Amino acid sequence: MQLYFIRHGQSTNNKVWDEEDNDRYFESRDSDPDLTTAGIEQAEVVAKYLAQPYSPSGWDPQNRNGFGLTHLYCSLMIRAIKTGKAIADQTGLPLVAMPEVHETGGIFDMIQTDGEPIFIGKPGPGKSFFQENFPELIIPEDLPEEGWWNREKEKRENYLKRAQTVIDLLIERHRGHDHRVGVVMHNGIFARMITAMLNIQAEKYWLLMNNCAISRVDLDGGEMVVSYMNKTDHLPDHLIT
Repeated sequence: MQLYFIRHGQSTNNKVWDEEDNDRYFESRDSDPDLTTAGIEQAEVVAKYLAQPYSPSGWDPQNRNGFGLTHLYCSLMIRAIKTGKAIADQTGLPLVAMPEVHETGGIFDMIQTDGEPIFIGKPGPGKSFFQENFPELIIPEDLPEEGWWNREKEKRENYLKRAQTVIDLLIERHRGHDHRVGVVMHNGIFARMITAMLNIQAEKYWLLMNNCAISRVDLDGGEMVVSYMNKTDHLPDHLIT
């Protein structure tokens, strides 16, 4: 199977991060940010790119013959849902919520007290919100009404464990099938998933993924091939963020 990890379009938080210093960022950030105008445009561009005609012809590690996605998932964060919806609209695929692939930390606000950060968990939207605002999104039947997150900020030591859980979930659902699976997700959890898959041991590193970039990993039995990471060829220069 082929896994396509697609980062969401530029969010309002991403834009604030680029324009403000770190202190201002935490004052201005949203716990569940929307897409910016650029983010909406990025989502439309990547959607059309992923929906181009698919002509399978042997091994195609650069997707020169298209993508032919068979499944499409997204996190329950607004920026990922809206990016995923753009892709679903172009490809005709059902968009399935995968709460487990949320960004590291979850839904939270942050305040400074005596120079120390205090994190405050937020509930996030509940079942009725998604049904009313994103009726095409396939959500879990047991999604709570009081908010899908509704807990404290995720602890850093849990990031890698959850990343492995997401990998195991994808393998369980798609093992043994010629599936080409798109997952609209976030840079933080993407970095941890690749860390888990490659067993990276370096103390300090980062795996960059631009907004609406694509990374591809092929899994065939016990073999894994990283075909490419942070692919942005489909985006014009003004949409590289």
